Amino acid sequence: MTQPTALPKKIDQIKFVLSDVDDTLTSNGQLRPETYQAMHRLVNAGIIFIPITGGCAGWCDSFSRLWPAAAVIGENGGFYLKRQANNHIDYHFWQSETERLDNTQRLLQIAQEAITQVPEVRLAKDQCYRLVDVAIDYNQDISGISPAQLAKILAVFHGHGVNAKASSIHVNAWIGDYNKKAMACKLLASEFQLTAAQMQQQVLFIGDSLNDETMFEFFPNSVGVANIEQQLAQLESKPKWITQASYGQGFEQMVDAVLAD
Repeated sequence: MTQPTALPKKIDQIKFVLSDVDDTLTSNGQLRPETYQAMHRLVNAGIIFIPITGGCAGWCDSFSRLWPAAAVIGENGGFYLKRQANNHIDYHFWQSETERLDNTQRLLQIAQEAITQVPEVRLAKDQCYRLVDVAIDYNQDISGISPAQLAKILAVFHGHGVNAKASSIHVNAWIGDYNKKAMACKLLASEFQLTAAQMQQQVLFIGDSLNDETMFEFFPNSVGVANIEQQLAQLESKPKWITQASYGQGFEQMVDAVLAD
């Protein structure tokens, strides 16, 4: 696999920017005012901005209402929220309500098994605001979890045939044939009528972690913020470019390149 190169000074033909949230838009858990302004700079220039996150439905509802986002994809692709012309927010799920409820009960049981094996972790504090997945906190309000412990948590879910990916802060687990890339393609096709070829030409994705790999694989215009360096060895599909700066400042550098004259 070709190694990423430095972010160019100018990136052409981009009409959509899809961005991870935690440690891509945020910096040490906070959203810098300059990063928030960078979102508005994109939208004011006619670029459609869509956050795509493992974050919970509660967070995504807030993003939809407070950020200049045309849509928000949440819980690693379990749903997307679309802002309408009247500012109402519509929810679109990958699965039926019955499937979601049944899957959540099973996931919570498996999560407790994982926590029993690695008692230093716990369910994420935002679990009560989640609609389709389960999140185990290993690096948000908890720290000091070793790679071996993280691997053990993932192995518990995988042993039950469940999808599980580590973000920079959580292990997210879900049941279903979706992920960030699958829902991104569904949204772009149904809401913006893009073909796969148009997606690969017009869309840029920026992220920082292992659960972004399907996006790096599908979208040729892909960027990693500099803090992804620690994850590169574990990624088979890597971003095309890497910013010089980390976290939200890396996002801001990407925006400069997309909007460069």
